[in-house]
Amino acid sequence: MDLDPTHLRSLLAIVRYGGYHRAAEALHLTQPAVSRHMRQLEAQLGQPLFARRGRGVELTPFGERAAAELGDVLAVHDRAVARLQRRGPDAGPFVFGVIENLIDPVLPDVLEVVREQIDGRGLQLRVDRSYYLVERLARGELDAAIVIQPGDTPDPIELGAITLRWWASPALAALETPPDPLPVVVYDPPCSLRDRGLAMLDELGLNAQLVAESPHLTGVHAAVRNGLGYALLAAGGDGLRPVTAGPLAATIPARLWLLLAPPHRSLAAPLRAALWRATTRRAHPAAA
Repeated sequence: MDLDPTHLRSLLAIVRYGGYHRAAEALHLTQPAVSRHMRQLEAQLGQPLFARRGRGVELTPFGERAAAELGDVLAVHDRAVARLQRRGPDAGPFVFGVIENLIDPVLPDVLEVVREQIDGRGLQLRVDRSYYLVERLARGELDAAIVIQPGDTPDPIELGAITLRWWASPALAALETPPDPLPVVVYDPPCSLRDRGLAMLDELGLNAQLVAESPHLTGVHAAVRNGLGYALLAAGGDGLRPVTAGPLAATIPARLWLLLAPPHRSLAAPLRAALWRATTRRAHPAAA
């Protein structure tokens, strides 16, 4: 069986962005094209990958396995292509990494600035967690990345901050007193967001109980939407509500770091300005 990398890319984009429409926008495809890719991939694999949930979709149990396995396949494919193409600073597309939690809040503004700065060079987006983006930059597979945890990357540039808050289903978010033990939904480790959330609960004196883990944002959203527990996120999603009362109403500012390959240091100032515009607009939507 030969699987088309384009179909795998559509699968992973749906997982990362939480739906066909957003995946199509991110891939610069039409939604019918992404739907066709999934029908063809499901026909090859012999089982459904997604199930409808409200206005969005959720991975089936088979889809969870397929996304993990095929994500590894596509990553190996992309690494090989990147190494073959990158003969110099201007060869191949500009590869830009960004953490999942920036997709809804600020990604459009950031991508607009990147496109303005790369002088017509193609742009390739890589959405992943901070730990893996840092690794990819160190291997020369990325030109730039925005992360929450810069690791050992030399000369990280602070861009500003985003606000992390607790999200839950409407029923859980409305509780004046959170359950004890507190059901918590987290990313799989390694994950700085997971570590910060658990540390915050410990400081608040709340007894955390991990009830769901996922390698993807869509999995975290699905577990929270179905009432399994609370999650610390930069933004919510369909069926999620911010907790506005009790100890979980507290927020955490998370610093964002820009990691740049040496030829692209000029991106620092315009990206910092783009992030400020995007976060200000979210804080004051009436003025946007």
